[in-house]
Amino acid sequence: MSEQSWQVTGLTCDHCAQSITKNLLTLAGMEKVTVEVHPDSLSSVKTFGTREFNSDEIGFAMREAGRYILAK
Repeated sequence: MSEQSWQVTGLTCDHCAQSITKNLLTLAGMEKVTVEVHPDSLSSVKTFGTREFNSDEIGFAMREAGRYILAK
């Protein structure tokens, strides 16, 4: 299983975390997502899957969930 960490802006609550989790789990090979929400700074998202994910597909899934942006 591949584990990756991502830094995200725009998360403010558990609803944000649920929205991102729901969208990320639709990606082929995604098995689990954990989210730590930090409203006043960068939040962290960990993805666990059967393959490596690239920032384009993760970023797209997050933007589809709301105004969430991967930090560079």
